[in-house]
Amino acid sequence: MSETPTPSRGVLLRAKNGDVIGFDETGLRLRLADEVIADIASRLPQLGSAQEVDPAVLGDIDAWDVKVIANEYVFSARLAGEQGVRKFRRPIQSDGMPDTIANPSGALFAMFGLGGARRTTGQAHDLRFPWHVVTAGDDLGATGNAGSDTNLETSALYCLPEQTRDSLIADEIVARRQEAYRALPVIFSRSESDNSGCIADLAVGIGMSNLTQSVKNFVSAARRLGLPPKVLGVGLEFTLEDVLSSEAEWQSGIFKIMDAVCDLFSDQGLRKPLFVSVFDAGTQNISDHTTIRAQWALSWNSGSHDFVFSAPSYMFPLDTYGRPTLDACLQMAEMDASAVEALNEDQTWSCPVLLLAEREDDPTIIRCRGQAETKFVLDSDDPLNSGDACGFQFENDDAGAKIIAVQVAADDPNDVLITCDKPPQGTNLTLLYAIGHTPSNDGMPANRGALRDRWSLKSRTGVRLHRWALPAALPVH
Repeated sequence: MSETPTPSRGVLLRAKNGDVIGFDETGLRLRLADEVIADIASRLPQLGSAQEVDPAVLGDIDAWDVKVIANEYVFSARLAGEQGVRKFRRPIQSDGMPDTIANPSGALFAMFGLGGARRTTGQAHDLRFPWHVVTAGDDLGATGNAGSDTNLETSALYCLPEQTRDSLIADEIVARRQEAYRALPVIFSRSESDNSGCIADLAVGIGMSNLTQSVKNFVSAARRLGLPPKVLGVGLEFTLEDVLSSEAEWQSGIFKIMDAVCDLFSDQGLRKPLFVSVFDAGTQNISDHTTIRAQWALSWNSGSHDFVFSAPSYMFPLDTYGRPTLDACLQMAEMDASAVEALNEDQTWSCPVLLLAEREDDPTIIRCRGQAETKFVLDSDDPLNSGDACGFQFENDDAGAKIIAVQVAADDPNDVLITCDKPPQGTNLTLLYAIGHTPSNDGMPANRGALRDRWSLKSRTGVRLHRWALPAALPVH
């Protein structure tokens, strides 16, 4: 038996940059690389390792079961909003603007927006789920810099001080999921715009640059949370703000923007997005405009892009400045959310679209062919006050024909028969639907119609929403 004493400490494995495995009286001592330590730290929440903390660190809120996990407080609480008692999280420290958000699971979702000021302006609404609808922690809120400056890089998340259509869409989606007892998502929202005077400028302007940074910030936030990033949709509206483009230029410009956004998403490892828009039918005084007519082509041909018009704007009330009222903003968000939810769940969604106007054998009758999700309905109650012609009229009619009857065709439920007192005649004779109406003073857009399909939704504003037909200007053949 050796009389050599057993050493109390020593080195078993040594590398070029120092000791790797040693020992002392307490046992083995390991020195791990920084990458290994980081990997272990990232797994600790999943392994259930957490440090319990006094709820007082969160302030005077109704919170309990506070733990520190991955440099964040994770806790249960009863906070303002309709979400009820849930888990929340708040960064302990952050370079951006740390804030409490609902604890997300499954994925971090997003609803982005790009367009003119009417689409992206902040609104004075209270969210029903304020901790589930968030934005980048750059202190810019839901509307970004609105083209006045460039957005900053951040992975922090922040609650919203104001709302846009996109955040209202997100809030509506969360509300519907709660009503259906489904998992409640956390949805990132940011709407970007600038002062472009035409759609070609918007495609290369600061609004697009800021959208690029917002998408990167969203992806960074998802990565920090350890969740996959998933985009529900991109709101895209730039119409009456365009004072320079022809119909062809506007149509070309909208495709360039969608191409650029798709490239951006691809670069960030995101799926090709769904674009959603309300078909702009004008204001109380603007009932005809290049962009009103240009949108029609997009309603039936969006090329390789996933694009949907959720509703025509003639169904929504306006304030005295021609902007949607607060109730109208909620109704628009409800229609947008219906389209986004349906198409993200591989269902179908489209408003009725009119495609072709042609004469019948009887020259006093014009057949207007269209397509819809369900049978056409000419609403006999005429809630939008479109009149006996149901929103139809002729352009360039030298004969002065008067529409005396409008009815859904018996032989095709997606055709409308328009009967006149005499044959309409004229060079470039055009059948208009919800375009070119006289100015209004009843708080609704000048353009209006009575044609819809059978879908409906009871709005939380108290009215019943329908998928009304989109405006159209059809040459008569």
